[in-house]
Amino acid sequence: MIRSFGKKRGEKGFTLIELMIVVAIIGILAAIAIPNFINFKKKAILSSAIANLETVRSSLSQYAADQDDGCYPSAIANFGALETTLSSYGLSFPENEAGVKWDSFDGYTRDGSDCTLYTIQITAADGATVLKALPEGVCCDESQSNPTTNCENYAKNTPKCVTDFGL
Repeated sequence: MIRSFGKKRGEKGFTLIELMIVVAIIGILAAIAIPNFINFKKKAILSSAIANLETVRSSLSQYAADQDDGCYPSAIANFGALETTLSSYGLSFPENEAGVKWDSFDGYTRDGSDCTLYTIQITAADGATVLKALPEGVCCDESQSNPTTNCENYAKNTPKCVTDFGL
């Protein structure tokens, strides 16, 4: 009669070798899945930050259309002022930057000689990628992002500020 390797008659369960093989397989699968999960998470953060910046652009366009001179706001000091200034133009954000996947609101500037030009700069919630909003669109600033490859790796379909907008 042939007996199963390492087991006596009537014993039930798994051998140590079988358990070690299962653990090794789970380890290999985790080693493959975790880096992909991290990449997908960064892409999702940047996509959300970009979409919210597009919402700000849309609200700014509505603001300018409502003004007799067609100008954008002269100053927006911080995230709270952004919400206050644009709330009547369709902008409705959570109380802080984290709710819109921004690490920080880095500034708003309106061109001194042309009130129909502006730049908004934010750092995305990954803490490393800098995005800008202009009347032309949203772009990823590869020169200020750290590492500079973030724009290429995680925001592939977003225009680049230097190469596409000449900033």
